[in-house]
Amino acid sequence: MQAQYEAFREEVLSTVSDVLESGRYTLAERVRSFEAEFAEFVDAQHCLSVGSGTDALIISLKLAGIEPGDEVITTPFTAIPTVSAIIAAGAKPVFVDIEESTYLMDINKALAAVNERTKAVMPVHIFGNVFDVEALRSELREDILMIEDAAQAHGSRIRGRSAGAIGDLGAFSFYPTKNLGGYGDGGAIVFEREEFRPRIERLRQYGMVDKDHIVHHGINSRMDEIQAAILLVKLKHLEAMNRRRRELADVYVSELEGYLLFQEIPKDVVHNFHVMVGRVIGDRNALLERMTRREIQCNIYYPLPLHLQEANRFLGYQVGDFPITEKLCGEVLALPMYPELPEPLLRRTIEVLRSEMGEMNARFG
Repeated sequence: MQAQYEAFREEVLSTVSDVLESGRYTLAERVRSFEAEFAEFVDAQHCLSVGSGTDALIISLKLAGIEPGDEVITTPFTAIPTVSAIIAAGAKPVFVDIEESTYLMDINKALAAVNERTKAVMPVHIFGNVFDVEALRSELREDILMIEDAAQAHGSRIRGRSAGAIGDLGAFSFYPTKNLGGYGDGGAIVFEREEFRPRIERLRQYGMVDKDHIVHHGINSRMDEIQAAILLVKLKHLEAMNRRRRELADVYVSELEGYLLFQEIPKDVVHNFHVMVGRVIGDRNALLERMTRREIQCNIYYPLPLHLQEANRFLGYQVGDFPITEKLCGEVLALPMYPELPEPLLRRTIEVLRSEMGEMNARFG
């Protein structure tokens, strides 16, 4: 994040200064400009900003008219906020396993989980790979909302269409580590249907229709002008940053073939490589310790799947219920990946990983 701040330092400081001098700090001109430009970027009719990516999911779910006992189908191989949003909206998460090659929700298993209580399906575009929303949508009842968790998919595309702008609603996060990240929390909901707009606008601000009246209960989830101004600066560079991520990913894949297994990208998908993950065939945790000792930061996404988290015990899932997810959680390792990654660090990461895996005799054929 510091390297990226240095890349845009002057533009960021100038635009933040302008906001501070304007005296307008919430839901004003820069927020409206960002909403319009991000909608254009993802080719959506509408974009409304909110306070976080989690809020974007919660508000999207509330549009489904969630009542106690209603269910939302999603994957256990995702970040914690995906399930947190479902619980916060008042629904029950129903997990289905993923495909081992793409790490994306298995369409056939999702369809098999649909019942009369299903109000929404929430596929996750994990690490920037894109779930085939159209394929699942064509098999679902019309009353089931398709809500895309696109928090990791800024700029990813499938068959020319932007992730997040294919289903009924798409939820984005602008947390600092995202491909398009601010310097604090922020999120957005993109959608096509005009009738969603007034309700989202009310839900993000207490349910207010004016400063003195509410028509239903919402939450406080407003993007501030400073975050919008920063995101406007970085949005201009997003395509170039994603292009650089793809270049780095190509190097990793070509240099580490035979050492790690990489996420399969469908031929009609443009991946944004929010996270560069390889699967370790061997002792992943030992490799992580070795890389840390060599001062190369790697991370695990995700060490414990959502269905086995303590807070989710009430759902009744057991070890073995989602074997592919559980397998991947024991193998995945995220490598350094950001547009400003220095070439020497890229080469050293590859060299050290090859060396450590060689010592561990973990290379496969």
